[in-house]
Amino acid sequence: MFPKFFVFRRWTVGAGVLTLLLALHVGGCVSLRTIASIARAGDTVSMMVGGSEEARKETIDVTLVSEVNGHQEWDLQALGLVRSVFCVRADGRAAGLHYSSYLDQSFSWTYRHEPLQTVLVVDLPTDVPVGPAQVVVDINTTDDSAGIGHPVTLNLEIIAGNGSPDDFARQDFSGTPAAELQRLEPAPYAKITFGDGIQVIGAASLVIDFDESVLDPGSINVYVPQAVVRGGFYNYTYSDLQRMLYWHQDGQQLYLDVVAPQGIPQPYLMAYVMHPPGVSNPGFTLVSATLYDVNGGEIFISGQPSLTYSP
Repeated sequence: MFPKFFVFRRWTVGAGVLTLLLALHVGGCVSLRTIASIARAGDTVSMMVGGSEEARKETIDVTLVSEVNGHQEWDLQALGLVRSVFCVRADGRAAGLHYSSYLDQSFSWTYRHEPLQTVLVVDLPTDVPVGPAQVVVDINTTDDSAGIGHPVTLNLEIIAGNGSPDDFARQDFSGTPAAELQRLEPAPYAKITFGDGIQVIGAASLVIDFDESVLDPGSINVYVPQAVVRGGFYNYTYSDLQRMLYWHQDGQQLYLDVVAPQGIPQPYLMAYVMHPPGVSNPGFTLVSATLYDVNGGEIFISGQPSLTYSP
């Protein structure tokens, strides 16, 4: 699931990979504390802060609070100590992904994204006093499937000693270079959704325009999440949410065709058209969208297909 350049080494003192694994839940919950919740001033810590695909390190609010020597606050965003915000997903074979309750499996889709966890990585200030502290986090999004309010407060125990930021070093043929956390963050994308209604779509044919003078057509890629949901209101079996995707571009426009012979309800159909970081806004535009029912007849749905760009 993780690229080879990213090696878990020390996220909090003694934490290791458990910080990620013990809080992983297919619906997108929040860990109520870092594991272990112990660090030195200056250390790097990480924590689960929700289930939001819209969260970004540039927009998340993170405040460290200590009452040890009177009330003190550190705005970690303003101090440039927010290292990374990215999402992780369960192993595609994970038992909980396939055999959890219908509510657990479907909840994140009501927030317009697949099951995922949002991870925050921050460096602590070097002048935090020894003793209990709190990390107060607000991800500032409306798509958090954690099912709790914000901001989220997580407890942390600052112990004696001088910590240092973790570079998450990996080993390769050239030595031990630091991991590039930004490569875990999402590439710029245009998200295509089909509304939140209960209409069933048998096929969709989309044409998407872009500015080829800005974006190399060959660098475009498309990602389509697969819904893993069974039972519940619609009495789904796993096969009910299958879909087949074919897409290509001709250097000027992108053509995306989805076929779901058994039919697929609107919320479970979405696609992401991605381009490399560092490219200016390529002006993705949904030129046309033709939808069909399972019998091949053209249909119109509530909440017609829409495209939203996230740089």
